[in-house]
Amino acid sequence: MLADATSEPMSSTLNFDAFLARYVDTNINLGSPLFDEPFLVGNLLCELNKTEGMEKIGVCVLAAMCCAMKRADLVPRLFLCLTKTVHEPNSADTISKHFWELREAINIIWPFVGVPQVIPACLGVAGYFESKGIMALSPEKTLTRHGIRPEDADLGWQTRKEIYKASANSEVFRMLSTYFGDFSHALDSIGFGYNIGRATEVCFSLAEVEMILTSSLIALGATRQAGSHIKACIAFGYPVRTLEAVTKVAHTLAQWQGIQVSPSIDIDRLADEAQREMQR
Repeated sequence: MLADATSEPMSSTLNFDAFLARYVDTNINLGSPLFDEPFLVGNLLCELNKTEGMEKIGVCVLAAMCCAMKRADLVPRLFLCLTKTVHEPNSADTISKHFWELREAINIIWPFVGVPQVIPACLGVAGYFESKGIMALSPEKTLTRHGIRPEDADLGWQTRKEIYKASANSEVFRMLSTYFGDFSHALDSIGFGYNIGRATEVCFSLAEVEMILTSSLIALGATRQAGSHIKACIAFGYPVRTLEAVTKVAHTLAQWQGIQVSPSIDIDRLADEAQREMQR
């Protein structure tokens, strides 16, 4: 199923449902809706996949939203649905592609939404492969970036500058670097360098990375940060209607769970501000 993966006899595999109950579902709040394939896949994912610019990353955007809304438990089940809809002759390659992209999406968003928000998604997808007898990946597949490099700090600074070119918020990073220097350095080196800047070495363009990150911030309800990243998406060429569609999906996902995210975001206003900033 995965190139260079190590399989063991089926007697060593685990029960996937029991695994999810033990490692993944423990963070679900009482009364929260359970995985609903017609709604999540047939409705929300289909809506994303037919939106301009989202054809390749729709499932990653939905997974990012689920993690941001404390529903990382939905991600392995979403992945399982994708494997069920894949047919020969290229099913193994397609499943591998979905895995690498979901793994990269989680790597992009975890510094922004929080480690506890993504761990259930990681464990759930790992449990899926172990339930199929795939107990290890080759070293080059386990660590695609091959470690943190000294130059990742500079890459992070350059990547952050590119992302925020449409936002007049340089004072934010000045204050962070002045009063929270270690945090600022880690954010540049890891968040924007190792994770985001080097994601383009794996499977996404920087514009796609930014859309995945933006969708998680919208779902998180981080209004100011979401606004800045919506401007970044505009600067990368995404149309207003795409961002409106993503925002609508986030609100629909929240309503399904009986929760609220931030009030409707004025995409048109943010797009105008982004255009003015880029013309300076």
